[in-house]
Amino acid sequence: MFLSDLSIKRPVLTTCAMLALVVLGLFSMKGLGVDQWPKTDFPIVTVSVPYPGASPDAVEQDVVKKVEEALNPLEKVREISATSQDSLGVVVVEFQLDRDIDKALEDVRGKIGQIRRDLPETIEEPIVQKMDPSQVPVLSLVLRPDEQHKEMPEREVTRIAEEFLKRRIENIPGVGKVDVVGGSKREILVQVDPRRLESLGLSLQQVMGALGQDTRAIPSGNLLQTDREIAVKVDAKARRVEDFELVVVGNSKGRPIELREVAKVVDGVKERRTLARLDGQNAVALDLQRQIGGNTVAMVQAVDAALAQLQPQLAQQGVTVVKAKDNSKFINEAVHDVQVTILIGGLLTVLIVFYFLKSWRSTIITSLTLPVSVIGTYTVMKALDFTLNTMTLMGLSLAIGILIDDAIVVRENITRHAEMGKDHITAAREGTAEIGPAVLATTLSILAVFVPVAFMGGIVGRFFYPFAIVVAFAVAISLFVSFTLDPMLSAVWPDPEHEKGYQESHHGHRRFIMRSVDWFNDQVDRWEGWYRQGIVWALDHRKTVLAIGFGSFFLAIGLMGLLGSEFMSDYDRGDLQVTFQTESGASLEASRRKAEELERIIRTKPDGSPNPEVTLTYTTLGTGLNGTINDGSIYVKLSEGRRRDHVKIRRELRDRFQTVPGVEVGIDPVQELGAEKPFMVAILATERKRVEDAEPLVKELFQRLTGAVDITSSRDRGKPELRLVVDRKQASDLGVSPAAVANVVRPLVDGVDLSKFEDPASGEQYDVRVRLSDEGRSRVEQLAALSVVSSKKDALGHNLLVKLGSVARFEETVAPAKLERRRLQSQIMLTANKEGRTLEEVVADLRTGIDELKAAGKLPEGVTVGFEGSAKHNQETASHMGTALLLAVAFIYLVLASQFESFKLPITIMLTLPLSMVGMVVMLLITGDPMSMLTQIGLILLMGLVTKNAILLVDRTLQLMREQGMPRREAIIEAGMSRLRPILMTSLAMIFGMLPLFLALGAGAEMRAPMARAVVGGLITSTLLTLIVIPVFFDLLDGFTLKKAWAKVRGIWDRQPGGEA
Repeated sequence: MFLSDLSIKRPVLTTCAMLALVVLGLFSMKGLGVDQWPKTDFPIVTVSVPYPGASPDAVEQDVVKKVEEALNPLEKVREISATSQDSLGVVVVEFQLDRDIDKALEDVRGKIGQIRRDLPETIEEPIVQKMDPSQVPVLSLVLRPDEQHKEMPEREVTRIAEEFLKRRIENIPGVGKVDVVGGSKREILVQVDPRRLESLGLSLQQVMGALGQDTRAIPSGNLLQTDREIAVKVDAKARRVEDFELVVVGNSKGRPIELREVAKVVDGVKERRTLARLDGQNAVALDLQRQIGGNTVAMVQAVDAALAQLQPQLAQQGVTVVKAKDNSKFINEAVHDVQVTILIGGLLTVLIVFYFLKSWRSTIITSLTLPVSVIGTYTVMKALDFTLNTMTLMGLSLAIGILIDDAIVVRENITRHAEMGKDHITAAREGTAEIGPAVLATTLSILAVFVPVAFMGGIVGRFFYPFAIVVAFAVAISLFVSFTLDPMLSAVWPDPEHEKGYQESHHGHRRFIMRSVDWFNDQVDRWEGWYRQGIVWALDHRKTVLAIGFGSFFLAIGLMGLLGSEFMSDYDRGDLQVTFQTESGASLEASRRKAEELERIIRTKPDGSPNPEVTLTYTTLGTGLNGTINDGSIYVKLSEGRRRDHVKIRRELRDRFQTVPGVEVGIDPVQELGAEKPFMVAILATERKRVEDAEPLVKELFQRLTGAVDITSSRDRGKPELRLVVDRKQASDLGVSPAAVANVVRPLVDGVDLSKFEDPASGEQYDVRVRLSDEGRSRVEQLAALSVVSSKKDALGHNLLVKLGSVARFEETVAPAKLERRRLQSQIMLTANKEGRTLEEVVADLRTGIDELKAAGKLPEGVTVGFEGSAKHNQETASHMGTALLLAVAFIYLVLASQFESFKLPITIMLTLPLSMVGMVVMLLITGDPMSMLTQIGLILLMGLVTKNAILLVDRTLQLMREQGMPRREAIIEAGMSRLRPILMTSLAMIFGMLPLFLALGAGAEMRAPMARAVVGGLITSTLLTLIVIPVFFDLLDGFTLKKAWAKVRGIWDRQPGGEA
């Protein structure tokens, strides 16, 4: 072969090429980022429209539906979903994966601009931005007073968090968003007294106008002088909070009326809408999200470095910062464990090679392929902007056994030629040339498998693209190294262990390790004798052997139904996420009390003693894109070391949470890719009433199923609502309009920000808000007593004041707090976690139940029930995987047909594909792993690996038949004998290389292990069956021609009664 001949002639050139690969790889490795998952762009755009004071119904009718209709015609829109709640509408537009996110964002902004005039005038400016489902907080910091300042007010801690720490962190590269959770933010509150206003004959609008206009600094142009310009500014800003009390808000009988006469000015805090708690204590927290496409580990490292620099300033202000949640810790542990897995797998592979090759020198020559291939692959990863993540490192760990395969086969053939008495240069040249085509065919088969994997559709394709590319390039580099470095070192560094007669002369005079190697090889020689007998028996009993082969395939198909199917295997991260929802209408304080009860259960055992399995709890309320004060989550950090399995902990907590009334609780793994649950069932219809009628039927069906737990519904049970129904006739008679009523009620009840107060000490600005006091807005009677300015005037020309109760009646009712839509229809979403059964089993039962409801006519007309979340992804993944599997098989056939110049021989080789199925299925049954996205990738990987053994057998058989004229039967037996050792060596090398991954060692290893288990199981059975079945099938197929088949058919026909004589 050209490459091997060149490398033998030019050893220095070969060495320099290998060193170049290693040096480039080492420099590239230093620049690789570390993250949990590959970088994946999700083409999702959100439109948030604040609509102050509007109810969810009004938000949906006036804003959400109009935005949906405008965005639906956009190019490649996959799905539109929306949420309407008090004062806010959020529309989420999900585009197809091949849509350019920046162009999509531009198109959405254009459409919103076009319909802006059709939206209500009182809405605030719509916010259009990209959204990444993985944009969950990856780092949570809690700010608390230090030991010397324990009595520090919470407002001061909040000020430090908002004005100092948040701004420093936002400037750190990689940090996308920082939210302050909990705490007490400063606000200047003007508490108006309606009775004093009425007694002085003033209106609320007068007070609001004075505060808004008379407490500002207004630029008023420039004075132009000959040599300079002087800016003019009318400055009426308040220098102190007390200055607001002196603002003149009206005039009564010629006397100016100051604000303090009609209102109380309070330097207080904003009404809380979020809450944070650390280990059962209220806290001020900062939730940090990374930038879209950013790196979690790099961001956390940068924040840690910044906090270390800020430590003196934080100490000076009397506060300290502690971490409540840090996703990078698990990522670092998982990446480190995979790196250790790669190292252990490599050492085990080298050990197998040593025992087969019987020489340290041959082992070193062969094993050099591993570091060169792995390190060289880092160059490709850097060029393609990959990171060291779960998928790329898992690809390298799975590839360890594959990378050394080519070098093993080449080196074994070279040593075989050396033991025949050839000099080392001739043995290197002829051994490589003889085995080269077979090695090339096996490598191309593996590459053919990863082409469709790299270009699969859907989200699964995005995740496995770096995995497939990394493995493909690593295998390609290992082929190059096997055809260059291996023969070159074999030629210039001959191994006396493999010279003719050396083994015999030194046998019995060796050290313990080498004696164990000799013993092992004696066993292999014995296996060769048994194998010869096995081939002879198989060739004499072809029907029996073929029945065993095909029977194993059908057995695998039958057993596969026992596995079940999952999207992704569950694994122990060392933490949990408890999500909970209190009753609609519950106050923040009521939700806090429920959170306390849940925290107590988490942190104690059933007997009330402290739970050593929990090291930390971090609770948040009212956070997230659509968060309300009724939605909360508790992050639970579990202890390291010996403790119960996370499934048992979840089950116990779930049972104990049932004792807490008035709250729906779910226990989930910590979400890395959004808030999707295993089961998400969307009930859709054009009319909300029909959706609400269908929801209890589907929920009851869900609750009857075993395997579905933590079942929750997004159906809003409604929150108490007080409606002011204006009597239009009475209002008209009294000169009051509905708008005038709203202009009085909203500022006094909800409050309005009218001005800003700039603190001279810090330069920070705070809202000045007009509102009733908390005591003045607690009862209906107080609202009825409010006065509205009439357009009618009294005898003195003053506007009359009309009591609100005179023009409106008050109705207490229940109204929804949140409304959902999907695909331009009303939606209620049912969600659940799984336990005890696989995703596929529960989904199948649920589909059957829904079909029965439809058949019985119980579901309202026009209602559709669809699956979202993991169930939807699992179905899409199965479709993409099936396509990839078919393409892989097709590509393997094309590669083999091209290599052997035959359309018939590849059929023999590809018979190994079904032979691997039974081992994979049996192994997964033994380990208890269901079919999942990773095991399906393992199956596709198997397709490329198991053909290797058949290629080696068939290629050697053809060489003996064509070059030495050996009869087919003898050639088959001889080929089996000469190829048994490399087949066993490569198969065991692959199995031992994947063994650390198989055993699920390290953080999150339970998720990665099923892929290795599928591959190992398939390799074991395919190797054993290939050695027996393939020789038989080759014997049958090589002797098969269409002419012979036709003659046999004619013979059978002629023997039939009535046939031609």
